[in-house]
Amino acid sequence: MKLLFILLVSLLTFKGHTQSEIDFFSKAHSFFEKHCQNNTVDYQAAKKDPLLNELISHISIHKITEHEEKAFLVNAYNLIVIYKITLNEPIQSTNSDTGFFSDATTMINGKNTSLNDLENKMLRKKYKDARLHFGLVCGALSCPPIANFAYTPEKIDEQLTQRTRQALSGESFLYERPAEKTIYMSKIVDWYRNDFGKNDQEIIEYLNQFRATPLNESFKIRHFTYNWALNSANRVVPSIQLIGHDEASPNLQYFTAGSLLARGKMDFTLFNSLYTESKNNWLGQDYTGYRTSFFTHLLQITLGTTKNKRVNLGIDLSFRSSGRSSNSTFSGVSQALAYKNNDSSRVGLTSAGFRVKVQPFKNVNNFTFQSTLSIPTIEHPEGLYTPERSLFWADWNRITFWNQFFYTKNFGKFQLFTELDLLFRFKSNKEQIGMLDLPASAFLSYFPTPKITVYAMTQHVHRYTNDIDPGNSNDWLVPSNYTASGLGFKYQIMKKMNLELLYTNFWRGRNSGLGNTFNLGIKFLP
Repeated sequence: MKLLFILLVSLLTFKGHTQSEIDFFSKAHSFFEKHCQNNTVDYQAAKKDPLLNELISHISIHKITEHEEKAFLVNAYNLIVIYKITLNEPIQSTNSDTGFFSDATTMINGKNTSLNDLENKMLRKKYKDARLHFGLVCGALSCPPIANFAYTPEKIDEQLTQRTRQALSGESFLYERPAEKTIYMSKIVDWYRNDFGKNDQEIIEYLNQFRATPLNESFKIRHFTYNWALNSANRVVPSIQLIGHDEASPNLQYFTAGSLLARGKMDFTLFNSLYTESKNNWLGQDYTGYRTSFFTHLLQITLGTTKNKRVNLGIDLSFRSSGRSSNSTFSGVSQALAYKNNDSSRVGLTSAGFRVKVQPFKNVNNFTFQSTLSIPTIEHPEGLYTPERSLFWADWNRITFWNQFFYTKNFGKFQLFTELDLLFRFKSNKEQIGMLDLPASAFLSYFPTPKITVYAMTQHVHRYTNDIDPGNSNDWLVPSNYTASGLGFKYQIMKKMNLELLYTNFWRGRNSGLGNTFNLGIKFLP
């Protein structure tokens, strides 16, 4: 995505506005007046308006007083938000694009700058004016109402005061519940608490400056859920979200393994996978004439633990049935559904794991990593063959430490999701060897409608082994690798439920099995 936005080309010392500055403020006023009505934006019309590209591509400002810079940057922020939304249509929410606010795609003073930098470093840090939160509009319904005019150097203080009073006069930003002795406020007050006051009383005192009816300063403050749905004139969505209500319909299309949840939010995912193999490669030779299948039900429960969505905790439970048949046709899969524990089929809860997700860099929310530590929970998981008793293979009899690194990038209707893993399987006895898998995966998604996703994926896995005691080891001694590719489909069947189908084919491998997987996933956000 190309976003060329040149601001503040030079700082000259002469007084007065240049013609380009006058043009910017007047043209910005014409744009906002035309496309921002009733607290919403007509993004479809704005996208077709050549004035938007002109404002974004040809902006410069020369003599800068504080009022000039302040007005200029507030307008610039709102224009960039609108422009980026038009580039990413169709988009349900600015929050669904992980880099919308953090990607440094705007050139300011010769330096690539993000919306976050524009707001937090260039405006908030310098001016320390909480009224700015009522002038900057992030494209969401829970943002303060967007103005249908441009902020100007001559009127910036008057305009910010007027927008603050307007936002605080209705119940979309705050409301009182005398019976509870509580004032419910927008999450903006929570996110930028220090801008408004050191404690609840100071915050209320500050807000009362702009209200005709003062708030009760003895009441406590709570915050209702932020509605990230787009403030588009082309859709009708209630703008008030009361405490305990959910956010606007979550876009589960964009909810990837790299996404994180806010504190108190939960995610339940049940992924059902049937892997069936009728061919394998070992030491350069292919073997056929059998059918081995593994039917896995993986339940993942994830909990958000921090309000800034940077740490999540979770548990993984794996229930598996497996089986081997001399019938190499697909009907041989039935052996895995026998749900018996013998020398040709197996069933049970095979492993349990503890998982943590982290966004390591505060301003880089499209990169995360996840670590999972799993232990086997079934007797003789790798099988047992003795004269007295025989059990088929169910799962690895090892402690598994799985580290995953995720990176996501959106391009309008497309999304690229990449993953690089370090998966260690530690030997639990002297007859085993350690294993290190290095999976690398890429998913390219396309969003034809707000509820449908289609995607293609490919994965390559290389396995390394550590044969400490060759005389006793009976496990794999030769490093192996395989490559799989597939096609997937997601559909948001309900407001908080997503259905996913995926087919993959293991089309090449060395010292590994070759087969297919059929996957059905269900994600639910309560």
